[in-house]
Amino acid sequence: MPLEIIGLGKPEVRFVWEEGGDEDVWGARELRIRCTCANCQSEATGERLLDPATVPQDLTIADMHLVGNYGVGIHFSDGHTTGIFRFATLKRKKAGA
Repeated sequence: MPLEIIGLGKPEVRFVWEEGGDEDVWGARELRIRCTCANCQSEATGERLLDPATVPQDLTIADMHLVGNYGVGIHFSDGHTTGIFRFATLKRKKAGA
């Protein structure tokens, strides 16, 4: 679980992890395109339903909330609110780790 999550009203989200102060920065548009909710990805087949071309370039983070101890729900400026992003997939692997 991150120590800090910063990004409201911004075009990116910064996650500060407890381990050594490591940080990961994700663009709002990149997160929106990676959303795995049932509107963006088929639950039955895993097929991507969201066309990345329909995601605005100037997307920002409208709101965020913790989902248990495992993820964050993000509301985007395009009105999309159903995605849950797991911390395990948001923590990028560092080179040599």
